[in-house]
Amino acid sequence: MSAAEQGALAAAREFVEAVAWGDHVRVWALLGPEGRKTVLRIAVGKGMDEALAARLRDGTAGAAESEHFLTDLVNGLRADLQGNDLDALEYRPDPAPEPGRFRVGLAVPAHEVLAVDGLPVGMVELAEEAEGWRVERLVVARS
Repeated sequence: MSAAEQGALAAAREFVEAVAWGDHVRVWALLGPEGRKTVLRIAVGKGMDEALAARLRDGTAGAAESEHFLTDLVNGLRADLQGNDLDALEYRPDPAPEPGRFRVGLAVPAHEVLAVDGLPVGMVELAEEAEGWRVERLVVARS
């Protein structure tokens, strides 16, 4: 496994662990520009004031505003992953077709009776930035 693949896998693991532990500051730090743009667009679609979204995007929001938004963000991500044993997740490399991009599949171990190699939970899509791998999207499998 290349150093880039190891870095992407580590970033995906760190992101999911930050979600699991409620480390909202770390979750925000691990989101890349596209990931931040996406979560802010969703928040505006759910009623967030566009001026607040702009302050969050620009890093000029007040501490209380940021804290409230990031707590809601982590709670939403936790809800998406609810019902999965996050401590038992397996992180599976799934290189994207473009350089500087990577996908990491998330799966939970399946009982041997099922005769499958894990049950898919979702996928983390990452992009390589100057400061390292950053999350662009968390896609959660729905049953």
